[in-house]
Amino acid sequence: MTIDIDKCLHGTRNNKIIQEFFTNTAYFPIANILLELLIRGPQDYLYEPSLYVLLSATMIQAYFLGSWQFAGNPKPLIGNLIVPTLYTTIEMLSGELDFFHSLYHIAFWGFALTIGIIQQLRLHTPTHLANNLIILENIIRTNILLVMYWIYEILTETSYSLATTFFIQDGHLFLALTINFMGVMTGIAHRNAEIFLQLLKQTSQQLRRYSEWLLGKNILAMAVADPSSLSLNRRERTVLFMDIRGFTQWSESQSPEKVVAMINGYCEIAERCWEHSDAIKVKLTGDEIMIVFQTVKSAVPTAIQLKQIISQQLNQYGLGIGIGIHTGLLVEGLLGSNKMKTYDIIGDTVNTAKRICDIATRDEVLISETVYQALHPATHQERRIKVKGKAEPIRVFALIL
Repeated sequence: MTIDIDKCLHGTRNNKIIQEFFTNTAYFPIANILLELLIRGPQDYLYEPSLYVLLSATMIQAYFLGSWQFAGNPKPLIGNLIVPTLYTTIEMLSGELDFFHSLYHIAFWGFALTIGIIQQLRLHTPTHLANNLIILENIIRTNILLVMYWIYEILTETSYSLATTFFIQDGHLFLALTINFMGVMTGIAHRNAEIFLQLLKQTSQQLRRYSEWLLGKNILAMAVADPSSLSLNRRERTVLFMDIRGFTQWSESQSPEKVVAMINGYCEIAERCWEHSDAIKVKLTGDEIMIVFQTVKSAVPTAIQLKQIISQQLNQYGLGIGIGIHTGLLVEGLLGSNKMKTYDIIGDTVNTAKRICDIATRDEVLISETVYQALHPATHQERRIKVKGKAEPIRVFALIL
């Protein structure tokens, strides 16, 4: 069983939506609902359509903001205005023409617009400044409590209609100072967590890239899902070896930079051939490429494509390739010491595939008898070849290309 590593590193769409709901979108709507419950009483407000309009709009906003963030296309300014826009529009269409006569409705728009602007600025500001805007955003968000409490006091105690009179009381001043202090503290904590998360994401991306280079995407996914899958096991695999004919003699007369450029181009072109196959491991050693396939059915078409495409690229250097394929049992898994290991394959199947590749002439694809028996592809007349480590000659077949 494999898993999607992207989900491990970035989360799912549902994760982003839920996170958006609880860390941003739901703050003011919940405060607004609690305020109206206190003012109107639950027996009246719970039967008001406006309550359910607000809840529905809140879920819609969380869905869009979370989805946009998951897709890598955040739109915080527009997104933060979804709830107030829907809420205002539906309320006014239903006859609430005095919608903006309510202070908490005005405050709703004010907080949504302010937070949306701050979040939008974070997208277009250098990282170190954007992280500091997190503190300001948290201060604004925590002040939702102070403003809604002030509005409640205005609605129940008209003497507090001005901010100056509201802060005369020591209790109100204490509340304001505490809320803002807590906003700064949570903002700093949020900023530091965001900085650490950014560093963690960068590091995980680097580790993922290096791990995919060493293990391959399929094996890495299996290892993340089940670490025991890397232990040594006996499996049936198809192994393809390919190397460049005449490479050593050609490279002796070339500069190291030209040799490296040629090898890099050779490997990049080869990668396009195997990346959509069921190859589980690729090993690059100079001009030699070893590809391990899960099935024999994928190996032969890949070999034909490799020969057709790479031969064209190597012709400009006066070079060609030889390919050998064999299928059978081998031992696969982590090999090495306690401190250094590599995922590799060993066994007679590997050795035989390598010997067949060595025998192949320029631009020839040779397959073993077991590969031929599995697929019966179009081939030339069989050959019997003597290979190192085998007491008897083995039968090979050259593919008709």
